[in-house]
Amino acid sequence: MTSTWAPGGGSLGTALPPSDVPDFTVKVNGASLSQAALGDVRTVTVEEDLEALSMFSLELYNWDDEALRVSWSDSRQFALGGEVEIWLGFIDDLHRVMVGEIASLEPAFTSEQPPMLTVRGYDHRHRMLRGRRTRSFLQMKDSAIASQIARAAGLRAQARDTKVIHPYVLQSNQSDLEFLRQRAGLIGYEVFVRDKVLYFQPPGHGAKAAVRLSLGEEVTEFTPRLSALGQEDQVDVRAWDFKEKKEIVGRARTGQESAAMGRATGPAAAKRAFGRAAASVVDEPVRSKAAADQVALGRFDQQALAYVEGTATCDGRPQLRAGTVVDIDGAGKSFSGPYYVTSVTHTLSQDQGYQTSFNVRRNAS
Repeated sequence: MTSTWAPGGGSLGTALPPSDVPDFTVKVNGASLSQAALGDVRTVTVEEDLEALSMFSLELYNWDDEALRVSWSDSRQFALGGEVEIWLGFIDDLHRVMVGEIASLEPAFTSEQPPMLTVRGYDHRHRMLRGRRTRSFLQMKDSAIASQIARAAGLRAQARDTKVIHPYVLQSNQSDLEFLRQRAGLIGYEVFVRDKVLYFQPPGHGAKAAVRLSLGEEVTEFTPRLSALGQEDQVDVRAWDFKEKKEIVGRARTGQESAAMGRATGPAAAKRAFGRAAASVVDEPVRSKAAADQVALGRFDQQALAYVEGTATCDGRPQLRAGTVVDIDGAGKSFSGPYYVTSVTHTLSQDQGYQTSFNVRRNAS
């Protein structure tokens, strides 16, 4: 990828076609950054992650040659709490890849280079890490709990119906995000925020591929790893019903994997190669068979999706987002095909142009 870029649609000074020239723009509180600020941007980085806070950073030159003083570290354009939109792509083809809030300003003053400023921020999940709560939820589904917490954080909710009503759920001295991640982890769900919408849903690895990439063309590096470790062909969840004085058993086994992404799933391949293996979960507070089955299937799908994991790097692709499916071609029968993207890092710099690196998972080969 060429290192030429045109921040905010400025003058190119190049004969390259517009579709080959990386471009970006940044908005703060709905207003585009000034051309002066855009012209001082050295690097734009967006790290989107399903399992951790998504983050953005803007590295700028921080010196006004005419006024002989720092420029952007004192500017109201980068005030704490400002809502930032970052758009990446190419001339005439920009895509919004991040909506977050400014959380830190990090100036650097050294004798080796002009003063620099890194503006850093996070997606709106960071608000749900502020403070800890102890409270209870009565006769509610996990999806309803997620929707209630989202509204309290000023977010819209897209919560997939979890169906099982829990008589009692305790949030015990936990941040809202920590609590939601715990509830999601029990049933194999994900919690993430995109464009001020909180998603509480199963992994979307069964979706149609959003991007198709080929080794040796768009993809410059791809390192997948297939491992049968941790691939059990059956997961049992056991608890005790004190009211009815009987055991509660939930179960998920080979054949129940959701959306197989290849010919043979991890649990099936491990069973065929090494024989049967079952995992038993006895420390989860389930109070019905429906809840136990839900936890068992969630655990089963989680370990299956870790069967093939990998990292890849390609030319800039703003369409690549965490939580989408990418189709990778040219890696042979076992490692070509659809992969679920769990994290993406977009980096656009004056020196290196626009590159995208990402982590993937797959439950079959």
